[in-house]
Parts: sequence; structure tokens; C-alpha cells
Amino acid sequence: MSLHIRDLIALPELRSYLLSGADGLEHEVRWAHVCELSDPTEWLGEGDVLMTTGLGVPADPQAQRDYVQRLAQAGLAGMMIGEHMQAPDNLQALADSARLLGFPVIMTEYGVPFAAVTRAIIDANQKEEYQRRSALARVYESARLSISGLSLAALVQRLEADIHCRLHVLLLETLTPWDEQLAPLPEAVRTALFASRRRHGEQQPMVRRHTLPEGEALSIELPTEQDCLLVVTGERLPDYGLLHHLTAVLGLEVQRRQAERERRLRLGSELIDDLLQQRLSLEQAGQRLHEHLPDLSLNHAVFTVARVPELHNKTEILLRQLNDRVLARIQGEELILLHADGLQPQLCEQLDLQMGSSAALHTVQRSAEALREALLACAHTHAQRRVCHFAELETDTPWLPRTPDEAVRAFRSVLGALHAYDQAQGTALLQTLQVFLEENRSWLHAAKRLHVHKQTLVYRIRRIEAISGRSMDSTADVATLWFALQSRWVVTDPGKKP
Repeated sequence: MSLHIRDLIALPELRSYLLSGADGLEHEVRWAHVCELSDPTEWLGEGDVLMTTGLGVPADPQAQRDYVQRLAQAGLAGMMIGEHMQAPDNLQALADSARLLGFPVIMTEYGVPFAAVTRAIIDANQKEEYQRRSALARVYESARLSISGLSLAALVQRLEADIHCRLHVLLLETLTPWDEQLAPLPEAVRTALFASRRRHGEQQPMVRRHTLPEGEALSIELPTEQDCLLVVTGERLPDYGLLHHLTAVLGLEVQRRQAERERRLRLGSELIDDLLQQRLSLEQAGQRLHEHLPDLSLNHAVFTVARVPELHNKTEILLRQLNDRVLARIQGEELILLHADGLQPQLCEQLDLQMGSSAALHTVQRSAEALREALLACAHTHAQRRVCHFAELETDTPWLPRTPDEAVRAFRSVLGALHAYDQAQGTALLQTLQVFLEENRSWLHAAKRLHVHKQTLVYRIRRIEAISGRSMDSTADVATLWFALQSRWVVTDPGKKP
């Protein structure tokens, strides 16, 4: 049988009376806890009774009103103050605010220990404890089924039925579903979570309570995955103990699936390398492609390339999510994808990268040539054309090479000597030139990106000018060098820098 504020006051052994907030006498009491912090709502929530000696109650009248309002908005059942202890002498503002909000404020005689209140609630909530234990048993039965092959989405649905709440497994930074089969967070909840997010570096509570337009939500990071957040919504949220059992079950399942994603990503990367280096027979290549992407037809398969000077954590996470539809490989500053034609717009949006795609593969023997086509198409991308197909090269960038042969001639005529110097001396002057021009000839920004001193960069640029015969003070020379650099990635064997 549930306990209410009215029942708590009626217990003679607690020797308590209502100070204010008579409209909240029917509030259901789930637990009572001592907290002397200035904002107890970080640690208490719906159905909890705050027990305090008054140490955290402010003396300022406006601060008292704000204090009560926070407690009421967090869904606390009420608060209990020990008489003649640490509370301010004047509690009139607190009492007035509690009356307006219908928030019960109870005064308890000095000699009554708070532990007696807790024991009274335990006795009244034995039935609820039985229900909680039953829910816990159902949670671990669902965990057993997930090991037997239950999908993550199906596991989440079973757990929701077990505890009668909505569960959302999300990426921590974006609050988007961790897996595309999982339900997205309602926009109102997403907005509330973003609004209450702590700044980076601030101390974070293990479990956070978020006030929603209707009710509240709990959030907790999964212990096995740093970038994964569990959000719980519903009329009756789970208690702290049950919530940690949920995170244990979901955390292990997410970790298992993450390991499988990373294994698939690694094997897919190795397969792309084998295709580009022609290490596989036609039969071997076809078999391994079918194992990774069973629905992929070579007549509709394409290579797509994007430039990623610095691979962000977000990109790595998204790649792990996408690897049931694409094969991916990172080589230097190139992200190489093999996938079915038509996915380019979606990949561009999700990865937030400019991409170039080859013509259809048709046969695995054309892998190296298709990659060169994708690299050339990538050189033709810009802010207004974020995805470029090899077949579109006759459009709005006539000053760039349109075929691999044109790219080779353009590169060798302008940068061939610099390339030969790098090969002979083991230097990276081409890379220095690329970064320097990408940073709009900013000595400071280019040196920072290359992790060298500014004077070192100055020396390298002077060597580049001497070897190439081009000057960084000439607009015509800079333009020529830049256009030649766009051909750089197509010249050598795929995956190897010139």
C-alpha cells in the first residue's frame, strides 16, 4: 500500500505537523532522504521527501521562495524540517511559497531521528519492493535473451515493458540514437536535455534529473561506453538501484555490439586495401564482398573519397554506425568508402564531408581505376557542390583536370620536380605546400597545423619556391600550384601519397 504525506503526518511516533502546503497532502511518498545542499534536486526527485535540519534552507526571503519552487518543480513529495535545529528563524517566505505551490512543508520534533521516518516508509512500501524485485528479475531475463541473439532495439523494447518506462540509448554529444533502429528522443525531451547540460569540465552527477514540460527524465552514462547516454522517461521513473541494473545490462550489450562494429570496420578496411592492391582472385574478392555487403551488386558499386585532414571523434563514431552499408578505410588524409551508388547524399549529410564518387565498379579488377576517378571527382567538390560524381566533371569547374591522364600531366608539369625531391630526400614538401595553401598562406595557422615552428615553415616554403620555380608572392603561380595540387591524389598508386 502506497504511503502519502497525509499518512506520514498521521504517524504518532513521528510527532510531526504540517507547516504549509495543505493542497499536497495526497502526494505519494516513495522515499525520504537527508540532504543539506543548497539544491537537493540534483539528488532527489519525484516522490521523494527531503529531510533537512535546515542547514541548506536560505535565510533570504526570495531565496526561500526559489528554493521551494525548485523542489516542487522536481516533483518532490514534500520536505521535512527538524525543529530548533539549523533552519533560519523566519520561514514565512518559504511557507507562503509552499502554500501557493501546494508543496507540503512538515515540521518534525527535535527529538525524532530521521531514521524513524525512513523506517516508516520502508514498512509501508514492502509491496512496492516486491514489485521492484520482480521487475529486476524480468530485466535480467531480457538480458539473457539478448545474448541469445535479440537485437538491441528488441532488447530496449523488452526492458521498457519490464519497467513500464520509455528508454532511449543515445550518442552523448548529439543526443541522436546510438543505433539507427532505435527510436529517436522526442524533441521536447531533447531540448530539455541540451538546456540542462553541464559545461565541459564541470563536475557531473552520476544520475541527472531533467525537468520536462510534462514530468521529468533521468539520464545516466553507460559505464562501458563513454559516448553513450541512457535517458528514461515515464510516469513512474525507476529508482537509483534499478536504474544501475538497467545500465549494466544495456552497457554490456552496447559494448558487445561496439566491438563487433569495430571488427567489421577493420575487416572492411583490409578488404578495400586488398582490392586496390589486386591481392585477391575474382572468386575470393566476390566471396569477401558478399560476406560484408550481401546486397551489393558490382554493377551499382562505387568508390567514394573524402578529404579528412583531421579525423574527428564524431566521424569515427558515424563510420562504426554505417559499416553495415559501406566498407570504409582511412589512408592518410583520405576516407575511402565502397558502397552502393545512391548513398552519397546521405553519407555526405551524416559525415558532413565533401565527397567525390567514381563510375560504377562493374568488376573488382577496376578498383584502382575507380578510386582514381573518385579522387578526381573529389577535387572538383566545393561548398555549393558537396557531392561530385565522375560523370559530372564537364560541369562548373573547367579549369580542373577531367580525366586521370589530364591529372597526371598537370601534376608532373608543375609539381613533378617537387615530388621527385620528396621521394629522394624523404621530405614532405608537397604536404607542407598543401597545408600552407589550404590555410590561405597564413604562416601562423599553417605552422600550428603542421606542428612546426614558423621559421621552419618559412624555410620549407623557400625550398618549395626554389625547386618548383614558382613564387608565393605571385597570384598566377599560387593558382597554378593549387590547381596542380588537386591532381596530386590521382597521380600515384591508390592509397599511396606521391
